[in-house]
Amino acid sequence: MNKLAKQYKYVIFDFDGTINNTSPGIYATFTKVLEHYGVDASKLDLSEHIGPPLTDSYTRLLGADRCNEAIELHKKVYDELNAIENSFLYDGIVDVLEQLKNSGKYVLAIASSKYQPHALTSLKYHKLTKYFSYVYGQTEKRGFKEEVLRQLIDDNGFDRAQCLMIGDTLHDVEGAHANGIDVVAVTYGFGKREDLEKHGVLALCNTPQDIATLLL
Repeated sequence: MNKLAKQYKYVIFDFDGTINNTSPGIYATFTKVLEHYGVDASKLDLSEHIGPPLTDSYTRLLGADRCNEAIELHKKVYDELNAIENSFLYDGIVDVLEQLKNSGKYVLAIASSKYQPHALTSLKYHKLTKYFSYVYGQTEKRGFKEEVLRQLIDDNGFDRAQCLMIGDTLHDVEGAHANGIDVVAVTYGFGKREDLEKHGVLALCNTPQDIATLLL
């Protein structure tokens, strides 16, 4: 048995870039919102905005004075474009979730900076709801991964020593470190491998199956 399998009870997944490749719908949404404000999104690296909360993204992109209005437009456009349907699960991730759930060793949870209603709808659309006991996304009270994780852990009395975060960006890694929990990074998402290697992750997973290999 891998030594990590003996250590954890709560396995907390990021969503965008770890379970689901949501980039087509998210890019289309950002592009349409930015066009509304006269900004040419083709000159921007929108991958930087998969991970941080919308407040952070639109403050950087449009300024604090237009941030709240842009977020409301983003939510509307996201729904109008059916962005949830314009995404796809990473190959093998469903099998990994099935293995982890059926092992009986772990409680699985989601901690995402995705807007909470969109996170819940995405899980339902992709028939993943049954795998997760807890789903925490962005709300008015929490946005950054550090905040989402803290509320998930504190609300439900998780022992931090038994928690493992699995994510694809530095937002996930830094959020885990801020909460005093261990973290494994995947390299197939939106983060840059060289950045992840420098920031104290327990392991790097190049495929979803690598996650199961580590934990089972």
